Amino acid sequence: MDSGQRQYLEQRHAVRQWHGQGAANLRMITDFAFTGSELSGWTLLRASREERHTPPAFHSLWHRGDPTAELLSIDFWVCASVAAAHDQLIEALANIQSDAVERHHGLGDIAFALSDRMALFARVNVVVLIRNAGPKTVEVDHVSRLIDGLLVRLSDGGRPGPRSRRQRK
Repeated sequence: MDSGQRQYLEQRHAVRQWHGQGAANLRMITDFAFTGSELSGWTLLRASREERHTPPAFHSLWHRGDPTAELLSIDFWVCASVAAAHDQLIEALANIQSDAVERHHGLGDIAFALSDRMALFARVNVVVLIRNAGPKTVEVDHVSRLIDGLLVRLSDGGRPGPRSRRQRK
């Protein structure tokens, strides 16, 4: 992306307010990959890793019901740091050709969405892009939250949640 486009995106999305900031109590994620069991009700059709760029891109295609109708494309990047993840998120924003993309709260450390049809978010050092890939429009909010929850569990180092701690007392 050229410097003019980056400057436009930084201003439009108030990048200075969030760039490099993340949950200090979460550890970096190094072992994230899809196996096919992560999204209940969805089937992993294919997954691939693209090493041409840094960070490498992981691409996956999922279906629900009719594999030719309800399709989601889910891409993710495991970055070296929170700041690198935020840079990757800006790069992904630059590749989305819509001014309708807006900041979305309640997902990841920083998130953007296009209605409920596309979600782009960073959680710690991982960036995730979820978008429709089939003829039938699928809402992505539920899937986004499932993946974000998985990333939170991976980044908390397997520490038990509040319920687990109470049960052990």
